[in-house]
Amino acid sequence: MSDFSKSGITEDFQIELFGLVQRLLPVDAIRFNIYVPHIDLNQDAGFGSNVDQMTERYARKFWQFDPMHPTNFEDKDTLVVTNSMLMTDFAWQKTRIFQEFFKPGGYFHDADVFFRQEGRIIAVLTLLRNDPLQFFTERETQLLIKIQPFIQYSLSNVYLPKRVHDRTSLSATYDLTVRELDVVELALTGASNKILSKQLKISMPTLRTHMQNIYTKVGVHSNSELISKLMTMLK
Repeated sequence: MSDFSKSGITEDFQIELFGLVQRLLPVDAIRFNIYVPHIDLNQDAGFGSNVDQMTERYARKFWQFDPMHPTNFEDKDTLVVTNSMLMTDFAWQKTRIFQEFFKPGGYFHDADVFFRQEGRIIAVLTLLRNDPLQFFTERETQLLIKIQPFIQYSLSNVYLPKRVHDRTSLSATYDLTVRELDVVELALTGASNKILSKQLKISMPTLRTHMQNIYTKVGVHSNSELISKLMTMLK
């Protein structure tokens, strides 16, 4: 079962990426996510049971308890990290992220591949397995490290230009500031204001000020109108 949240060239990229991974090593679920530091934008595609629901729960709460979250690797040159690299299986099973997030979702082992631009993590490929005995081996980790540069090249030349184009178009059309663009990108995922405030790390009053400025510039009066108008524009 699969679900792809993008269309056109970005969907093609995700389909090819997932197919490549599945040809190289066995996985029970895959998630690809465009990541902006400190903000999970939920611009992602997923394959596997419960991945969509888990993505929503992760963005809402569990990212802050995840020892594999990109914020923990921003100042490192790590390309691939797995739960087994960070701790023993026994210690992993005691963590809050495993007990309340991975275990209820039916998964045990997690491997994350990081992709960077100008030194900053911009995207994450997550691979999941449900068998406690099927950890990601050293050989598999090295294989992921070897293919990471090719995926990163493809990402930079196929996937990201669409996002850059969208941000440029929105900025040019509505004179949105960089911070307003960040708010808009996250708002377009349908996230609530509470989630927007938490993931953008700004207060609710500050968020309301940003949203009011955005509404005025775009010519709308609500989040639903904003999403409808901008999604139509960005098709």
